[in-house]
Amino acid sequence: MTVTESALLVVDDNEDNRYTLTRRLNREGYKKLTMARNGREALDRLNAQPFDLVLLDIMMPDMNGYEVLEQVKATPALRDIPIIMISSLDEIESIIRCIELGAEDYLSKPFNPTLLRARVGASLEKKRLRDEVRRNMLRLAQELQAARALQLAMLPRQFPFCSPSHPIAVHAVMEPAREVGGDLYDCFYAGEHTFCFLVGDVCGKGASAAMFMARARSLVRITVSLWREWRTGDVDPGALLEAVNRELCQDNDECMFITMFLGLIDTSSGLISFVNAGHPRPHLVSSTGETKQIDSKPALPLGVRREAQFQTRTLQILPGDALFVCSDGVFEAMNGKGDLFSIERMVQLLRQAYAAEPQEMVRIIKDAVDAFMGNASRTDDLTALALRWRPAETTAERSIV
Repeated sequence: MTVTESALLVVDDNEDNRYTLTRRLNREGYKKLTMARNGREALDRLNAQPFDLVLLDIMMPDMNGYEVLEQVKATPALRDIPIIMISSLDEIESIIRCIELGAEDYLSKPFNPTLLRARVGASLEKKRLRDEVRRNMLRLAQELQAARALQLAMLPRQFPFCSPSHPIAVHAVMEPAREVGGDLYDCFYAGEHTFCFLVGDVCGKGASAAMFMARARSLVRITVSLWREWRTGDVDPGALLEAVNRELCQDNDECMFITMFLGLIDTSSGLISFVNAGHPRPHLVSSTGETKQIDSKPALPLGVRREAQFQTRTLQILPGDALFVCSDGVFEAMNGKGDLFSIERMVQLLRQAYAAEPQEMVRIIKDAVDAFMGNASRTDDLTALALRWRPAETTAERSIV
């Protein structure tokens, strides 16, 4: 914004003062000058067209400069316009009051041309910088919103219906603490009767965490696909994550890592093969309401050490049993008092919702977390996945190995 492009509004009830001030500003190169004879006329002009700076006299009849200043700063569309207060009063109390009400600067009459030039120029430069910051913030917000939409588009939004050919009911949700986050979930078939599900949590927030998350998710899917193409036998979760971990450790200059719980359930038998890479342990919710945390012996997170090993364990569940997997953003959610939602509160809700379908179970937990937090800002991503096995017939017995 150049001097000639700047729109200035001069407000003074004295015609001689208006003429003197506009003449001096014109000599400094300011051409877009508008005058107002009183406070109400000034407000009308401000509401009618945009201005870059207002020079406002304090001592005016009917509506003085203080009142105009208060109304401008109380109006969202006008509050960012810088205002230089002008008065023959040179008392410190008057200056303090103007600054407290939001004035950008203060000028005393009679005008010192050098001081006038400096303060008008400085006020316009600060406005230019604020406008530039605002534009950059708006552009960044738009880019982050687009990145969030892209990130969410990578996650499953539609889940298969439970049926004889698909005896698994599953639902998941992810809400980032920022526009984009580092949590993820995924679920897909890794074989004719093998259903893969996972929940992960990248250390960190923002765009870099989201990119690392996307990389981890893609690596899991690619590795499963290659396994099915080049190997015989079922996919082994431990070997799968070892391969993914090696790739994540490659060129990981920022030392990012991700915790992950990954399971593969045999939809015909209810046997879950799983591995836990530093992730919070899931909870098994039985069809009778019994709830217990799975002893999954967490290993290192992915991306920490290239040669890390991940042990596959198995869990035999019964018809109607559900598995609830979440990130720590659920039970570590904090309210305005600094209290945590806690695992105990989460488990109590799972017991109450033991018969609910996965979608309802996830909704109950999420709604409870939101209600607990109130107006507090979310400091961590929230991700939750619930899965229930509903076969037609089975002779399985619950066990964990």
